[in-house]
Amino acid sequence: MRSPVESDRCMLNRNEKRSMSQRLHTEFLGFEIENPWCVASAPPTATGRLMADAFDAGWGAAIMKTVGPVEEPIINVAPRIQTMKKWNREIAMQNIELITDRRLSVWLDELKTLRKRYPKKMIIGSIMAPGHDMDAWAKLIESMNQVGCNAVELNLGCPHGMPERDMGAVCSQDAEIVYNIVSTAKAASKVPILTKLTPNVTNIKVMAQAAKRGGADAITVINTVNGIIGIDIYKRKPHLSVNGYTAVGGISGNAVKPMGLKCVAECKQETGLPISATGGIAAWSDGVEYLLMGADQLQVCTEIMIRGFKIVTGLNKGLETYLDQMGFSSIAEAKGDLYKSVTSFGNLLKQSHSEKVQVNEETCTGCNLCVVACDNAGYDALLLKEISDTKRTQGTRKVAEVIVDKCTGCNLCVAVCPVPECMSLYDSKKAFPYQLHSSYSENTLR
Repeated sequence: MRSPVESDRCMLNRNEKRSMSQRLHTEFLGFEIENPWCVASAPPTATGRLMADAFDAGWGAAIMKTVGPVEEPIINVAPRIQTMKKWNREIAMQNIELITDRRLSVWLDELKTLRKRYPKKMIIGSIMAPGHDMDAWAKLIESMNQVGCNAVELNLGCPHGMPERDMGAVCSQDAEIVYNIVSTAKAASKVPILTKLTPNVTNIKVMAQAAKRGGADAITVINTVNGIIGIDIYKRKPHLSVNGYTAVGGISGNAVKPMGLKCVAECKQETGLPISATGGIAAWSDGVEYLLMGADQLQVCTEIMIRGFKIVTGLNKGLETYLDQMGFSSIAEAKGDLYKSVTSFGNLLKQSHSEKVQVNEETCTGCNLCVVACDNAGYDALLLKEISDTKRTQGTRKVAEVIVDKCTGCNLCVAVCPVPECMSLYDSKKAFPYQLHSSYSENTLR
């Protein structure tokens, strides 16, 4: 029986597609790929056929769904995936799906076929084994050595199901275990090693440093974040319910991007290693944020699960447009090092912080959102005033006004304002050193 990759239906007339532009070409771990977009190890890479579909759609790289020891039975529950929506848009997803339930031998056949058919695509293996079984890790690496992968990702991050078996996230919550696994894999591997870490840890820098000491060639962050997607308040049960029960699962989607950016910055600061960033990339601009923070490759999963592999066309077009707008000739030129700007709060106190807010009365709609926010956040530095405006009204209209002496430059009003650039901060040169709000020295209840 043919594997999915070798079936005539899947492979008929398939040809590798060129990227939109040479400018999107990216070098990662010594391999040149047509763009920085990579399909993460997850349901979208559950079979060789799916990986082929991704390559045909235009993805530069793909990571197989994680495979474990041959003797480890993998049985999934149903249901196991649920989303959280706001304004009819999925902003987060919880899954409690395990690693691949397919035989290792089938995977090896498919990976060999993929290598032959897609020589210019970056194919990355993904493996997982118990944290204290170095023989199992070595055997899996030896299997990956047989199939022509460009790299192998060590999955030390799965937060559900597998930790109960001494695998997944539990492995990257102990620096000694991280070191042992990475050093074992590195010694046995013929290709570069990526170490995928969990964000569910007190100090990810310690784990990243352990991976580097073990010989990791790159770090992948983040795996999914521990969480429960929500509760049905009328049925009085979890949204992701298996016969009335649930489990803490992995939260992914755009909502976790802030955690991903934080972990990319910390891992880059600590190790200097190449970073394959994943977590919350739903649009090309999310990917650019990661590139500016210091990432070298961009993994996507949840958005593919919701909207399909063809989103890569829009991702590529978005990157192209960004390069044009910024005057960059390549992805390498566009990359940033903003991880260097992530510092301690103590160091922020040493910086000048004399900002005040100003209002563009021409664009202000008088919606009152900023006034309510400022009033209820404790600063009371905004009010609405009437101004003369015969061009747009009968004579007057309301706009926001700043009480400069009360403004502390917190930026809340700017954040809630629905009109782009209507409110902005400026350097007042009047509030340095920091001036306490009057309410801190006066009785506010008089």
